[in-house]
Amino acid sequence: MNWLRAFSAHAMVRFCASKYWKDVAWLAFGTTLSQVMVFATLPLISRLFGPAQFALQHLFSQTAGFLTIVATLRFEYFVQLPGRHRDGTRILQLVALMGGCGLILLTPPAWLFRESISRWLGDAALAPWILLLPVTAAVISMGVAMQGEAQRHGQFRRSGQAEVFAKGIYIFGVLAGWLVLPGAGGLMLGFLGGYLGKMAWLWRESSLKHCQGLRPILHQGRKYFRLAGSLAGSSGLYSATVVIPVLFISHVYGTDRLGQYSLAFMSVSLPSTFLGAAIGGVFYQRAAERWAQGSQFLDIWWSTAKKLLIIGAPLHILAILILPDLFPWLFGTVWRPAGKYAAILAVGAFFNFISSPMDKSSLVVRIWWYIPLWHAMRTAATGIVAGLAMHLHWDLDRFVLVLTIQQGLLYLVDLVSGWHFASRRPGEVVR
Repeated sequence: MNWLRAFSAHAMVRFCASKYWKDVAWLAFGTTLSQVMVFATLPLISRLFGPAQFALQHLFSQTAGFLTIVATLRFEYFVQLPGRHRDGTRILQLVALMGGCGLILLTPPAWLFRESISRWLGDAALAPWILLLPVTAAVISMGVAMQGEAQRHGQFRRSGQAEVFAKGIYIFGVLAGWLVLPGAGGLMLGFLGGYLGKMAWLWRESSLKHCQGLRPILHQGRKYFRLAGSLAGSSGLYSATVVIPVLFISHVYGTDRLGQYSLAFMSVSLPSTFLGAAIGGVFYQRAAERWAQGSQFLDIWWSTAKKLLIIGAPLHILAILILPDLFPWLFGTVWRPAGKYAAILAVGAFFNFISSPMDKSSLVVRIWWYIPLWHAMRTAATGIVAGLAMHLHWDLDRFVLVLTIQQGLLYLVDLVSGWHFASRRPGEVVR
């Protein structure tokens, strides 16, 4: 056992000596704790709200995510790219300006067409909450941008704290909303409140309140406009990839089945949401910093990929084995189908876990065309699977299984592409 203690001590010394993994640890601790808080309260929340109400929250959150693309063109993800901090601040302020304009422009049509939008999404019960979508989209964009600014300045501890505070507000909003709002209102209130809580926590250290003038802000917008178009297009395709199964299940199998799928999807996404996102945030900051200094970041890519594989493989294998029996015990017998779907989705979630944290490698090296191309492939493949399911009259189990297989294959393509981008050097000719 002496060799084991020596090895553990050596590994701990190396870990503590690595600022990269210490930053990951701070961010991962905050995001892990925040998701543990949510998961710990899910047995209560799943008994207060039924599958149909979870389906409404899923439709609401996916639609709000799509509106963030329309409102800010994904500029919130560029705060970490400029070489100078003041230019990062200008991008943050640009996101605030675009989000405010989007809120003003999108709110009237959201109100006027709320009935039509809710029917198109597959559930007329969503209509009362459509008005909240524009403000939710603006708040999501600002929360991401402000967190990116904190990480740009190396404030990973504060970024992790913001995640914990946001999830605390989410839980409070859900429970309070259940008491005072009808139907799925508590779930909507919690979703919006969580992002407002993140903004509130990050506000004190944010440079958002120090305006630098409209002209330099717009200059940064022009500088990154092509990259923004690339990321906005790819984000739109990503939203379509997520929305196609949601709308297909809602219209073909019903909102109760969509609610089961929604809880399963949310649960198996937790590792990518808390740990994968933490690692991805630090990877993006370090890779962008290294590239700005004129160096490649292949060593960071390899280190991150190995850690993700070591962590992700046993975690997702365990999930596949226990989720079918865990769900009905934890959330109630009504959620038994969700456990079965979760075990299937966990296979795709594994490939997502090892690929997505490094999926911004192409942005770092300014290869703008890759992300839209990859997402176009994913969207097309998802549409084909939905078309086959309708034509061949698949049940929901088979649809989820084939959907998971095609997603896993495309995540492998993305992983190999990320390695290729990380191998490049600044100034190298694109081929």
